[in-house]
Amino acid sequence: MKKILVPFDFSALSVSALLFAIELAEAGQGQVTALHVVNMTPAYLESLDRAGYAAGSASILRGLGREATENFAKVRADLRSRIEPSFRVEQGGLHQAIIKTIHEIEADLVVMGTNGSSGLTEALIGSNTEKIVRTAPVPIISIHKDQKISQIRNIVFPTAIDLEQHRFIWQLRALQSFFNAHLHLLYVKTPDSINTDKTLTGMLTDLGNYYSLTNYSVHITHAASEEKGVLKFAARMPASMIAMATHGYTGLTHLMLGSVAENVINHTNEAVWTWKLSGQL
Repeated sequence: MKKILVPFDFSALSVSALLFAIELAEAGQGQVTALHVVNMTPAYLESLDRAGYAAGSASILRGLGREATENFAKVRADLRSRIEPSFRVEQGGLHQAIIKTIHEIEADLVVMGTNGSSGLTEALIGSNTEKIVRTAPVPIISIHKDQKISQIRNIVFPTAIDLEQHRFIWQLRALQSFFNAHLHLLYVKTPDSINTDKTLTGMLTDLGNYYSLTNYSVHITHAASEEKGVLKFAARMPASMIAMATHGYTGLTHLMLGSVAENVINHTNEAVWTWKLSGQL
């Protein structure tokens, strides 16, 4: 967590994400970059009060960038932190701008504030967070409220008991070490599961031993779906963060298979750490 990127739109949630990122950076001797993305679509341009900007999209972009920089200077002045975040403005779609900036500043973490989505919006459009979670080459922490490092003492790790996730588990162990948290290995037993609870408990214990995990416990929960099981367990676990892998499916494959991680992000109040498994598109 040395170079942290925070998408920033001046909303209360983006301020919460920025404050959490700064706390992470202070603890890990890192640095924070806040990214403001100016949407220059025709619909957005039509919504602007043209009285404050010169004619022409280039002039409007410069004006919006200057205005955002001035506003962020006020935000920065109120932070009173040891680490002073840098600020940059990009034009275009939020997703493309975030991925581009991750590569340019060599970020190793993105912290995003998100409200999630529901109903028709979730089915047809989804939140910006979802697309970034699916495609970002670095871990994402999604938060839904003001969040402090000290409030995270448990990490809930839903697992399918996969022995081919060495890179992911390495990242998970680093996360656990950073927060000095207890790790909860969770298997959600759905109606189509064929193994007994006793067998699954043994398999989770073997998984912990296989990956040389420490400070952990194993849990089996019964639910109609993986998403519901994760949400139910995390809601009962105080001071928790959910840690999940995402396969990064896109297009028709994503519509057909969906993503448990994205659904959890949309419907939980807990912080969620996600990392896209390598080798997936």
